[in-house]
Amino acid sequence: MATDRPDGPDIERAALIIVDMQNDFVHADGAFAHRAKENPEAEIDMEFLGSTVAPIKRLAGAFREAGRPVVYIAHVVKADRSDAAYPYWRHLPPKGNRTFITEGTWGAEVIDELAPEEGEHLVVKKGFGGFGQTRLDTILRNLDINTCVVTGVTTCVCVSTTIRGGVEHNYRMILASDATAEVNKDAHAAELKTMARVFADVKSSDEVVAMLDGISS
Repeated sequence: MATDRPDGPDIERAALIIVDMQNDFVHADGAFAHRAKENPEAEIDMEFLGSTVAPIKRLAGAFREAGRPVVYIAHVVKADRSDAAYPYWRHLPPKGNRTFITEGTWGAEVIDELAPEEGEHLVVKKGFGGFGQTRLDTILRNLDINTCVVTGVTTCVCVSTTIRGGVEHNYRMILASDATAEVNKDAHAAELKTMARVFADVKSSDEVVAMLDGISS
């Protein structure tokens, strides 16, 4: 079962893309969590962001078992933001001596539960999109990938931008709906509708796992 339709995603040539599952975004001691506590008006739903961990872990295991690649993307910048390719000036800097996605810090690392395995690629980006001035396209081409199953945070920003970039590079995109999250559920739900309308096949992690199971059936 390579694909649901001739012009659809091809799971036999798919890679799992894990976007920004870093301590500063999803860990209870990360920068987002501190901001959620100190600035409740930001309405950051840490429980929702953290809900992505289990389905992503399941998908990563399924992809590995099926012999399909797992590729990580991480947003990492220098402490002075001199290499940042996003509008960091629109946000207040972290309080005190805290850092945010700063290279060499714990906050910039992928959470322990989803740490890359030996031989898996970790692509560092400076802006929102995984394809923006990174080696992601080169890696996927060399692995003969034509379909990306995208997971991670946040749905409306880095996940969405990565999917749109993938479309511009002619990849077939799948968004795993329960393996992505936004700072609030309403924004997440709205972005899923946009993704489904134009950019990606929106599927649950159960549906993606079933597609992988179909490779050997």
